Amino acid sequence: MTKHIRSLTARAIGRLAVVIFAALVVNVLWGVLTRYAFGQQASWSEELARFLLVWLAMLGAALAYIENSHLGMDILTRVLEKSALRLARLTGHTLVLLFAAAVMIYGGGTLFLERWDSGQVMPALQFRKAWFYLSIPVSGVLISLFALDAAIRCALGKTEESKTTTLTKA
Repeated sequence: MTKHIRSLTARAIGRLAVVIFAALVVNVLWGVLTRYAFGQQASWSEELARFLLVWLAMLGAALAYIENSHLGMDILTRVLEKSALRLARLTGHTLVLLFAAAVMIYGGGTLFLERWDSGQVMPALQFRKAWFYLSIPVSGVLISLFALDAAIRCALGKTEESKTTTLTKA
């Protein structure tokens, strides 16, 4: 996958995350306003806030992985030789790919389909609860694609430098 496609995807997800975050802020402010100014919170605001927060977190996880800005412990990899570092990164990307495919795509997809088939509805918003859970496989697909791309680039020796600082060897 080209750097251009990764950049465009990251930008699109980032913009979507900004829109979701803005909607979340407006929704929470509306909930607070209705609670304190009118004495009763809008019934749908808490449920919508939960929905938006889950989607924001899942898309944010995918974005962080694409941009290589997710949390990580590099205390061990900072002291590795170049070939061992490459193997460690390849192993990491492969494990992320396996997790995202098995847990997020398969498990999250199964959860989405079960909720869809059950017909469960979010009480205040009156739409299917399955849409809430769709964020898991969507994020899983994004993470899987970019983990596969990163693993292939790593295996070919085309990895980009990490955004973390590394120790120099004396």
